[in-house]
Amino acid sequence: MIPRTINLLLAFLLISIAGIPLITAVHEQTINVVDELPMDMEEMENITFTKLQISPSYSNMELKPGESDDITVKVTNKDNITVSLDPIIVEDPYSEYFIDEDWIDITPSSIELEPEAEIEFTIRVEIPEDAECGYYSIQIAFTDDLMPVSYEMIHKEYINSMHLHIEVWNPPVLLIHPSYIHDRVESGKEYDYEVNLKNTGDVDIEIEPEFVDNRWYRYDMMMPAFTDDAITIDAPLVVPANGTATVNIHLSVPENAKGMYDGEIDLNFDDPCVDEWDRMINLYFEVWTQPTDPFIKPFTAKTDAPITIEISSNRYQYDMCGGGSNTDEEPSFDLTLKGPSGDYVELNLTMTGYYGSVSLGGTGCTVPWEMDSSGIYDEYRISYIERYNTNGAAGEWELGILPHYVEEFEYTIDIEDTD
Repeated sequence: MIPRTINLLLAFLLISIAGIPLITAVHEQTINVVDELPMDMEEMENITFTKLQISPSYSNMELKPGESDDITVKVTNKDNITVSLDPIIVEDPYSEYFIDEDWIDITPSSIELEPEAEIEFTIRVEIPEDAECGYYSIQIAFTDDLMPVSYEMIHKEYINSMHLHIEVWNPPVLLIHPSYIHDRVESGKEYDYEVNLKNTGDVDIEIEPEFVDNRWYRYDMMMPAFTDDAITIDAPLVVPANGTATVNIHLSVPENAKGMYDGEIDLNFDDPCVDEWDRMINLYFEVWTQPTDPFIKPFTAKTDAPITIEISSNRYQYDMCGGGSNTDEEPSFDLTLKGPSGDYVELNLTMTGYYGSVSLGGTGCTVPWEMDSSGIYDEYRISYIERYNTNGAAGEWELGILPHYVEEFEYTIDIEDTD
């Protein structure tokens, strides 16, 4: 979701470039931006303002409905005169939501500050129980000095002010795992995935999963490997209060499909503190085809020393939760080796091995609310290794490697030193 502030700024920029008179509404008041300049450069150079040092000049808060918090702002008078400080709340027209001034209490409410003196203001923020979740932005102006500009401004920008940004939030009531499914699939095959839901609230939550077309933000313009029609969704109508439910996703990859599929399923549930992106199940599928021709690697042996060849594959488990193909088949390799005579030589398999990386962070595919002691293990990388050797000979060689069920592989060719 693009923030409202950016949307407004982009709109203002595009309209000004096009030369169209800009008329915008802020707080239900119409403001006309005209071509006349409010002041010329000479006037700007001669302007005077109260010099205050305000720390912090920006502050952020995260509060839930019903919560409150305080921040302390230190104001130092850097001017050579006594200054009257009378802080006011100035609403930001670019804020996602407009704040109620009753939520903010500033202490002291006013004060006379002598030169080089400092005062600490306490700003207390109290969020009511019925506040909407979202982003609130305000200025707190300590004097009425305005920012000098040579153009018409949509709202007043105060010089001696601080900016306060408040995020009102609540944890989601409906938990989703996994919310991202990534898999490598073959054309003509079928796959099943599960998305687990948990309702942590005391009220049933209705869901209505459907595909959404958000491809406008993607950078590539390639045709997808298949359309949404290849995917079917089987889901309950309700996730019961303090209960769980499962969304079943079935993928039937069309024959001869190639490329990638990137899509989203919107669960369409009502939670005012969850934006639309957090309701999504993101799907990303890579369609692969088993190669029939081997990878060919020519190399040169300068001696008749024995040759050792090692092949290894890596498979990463990131985002591979929910089922699918990630553990269907074991990787393997078909190797051929052509010697300097042009004939194929015999390769002797001397070792097969497995290598893995395991995290104890419990961040893998185990459903969090069903996790027990065994669920803390997350094997996020698996490697399979094969090692071969053969008698060597000086000259030109050619190694052929045909991988099976492998995303990527590495090879090592060692020609032993006989010295």
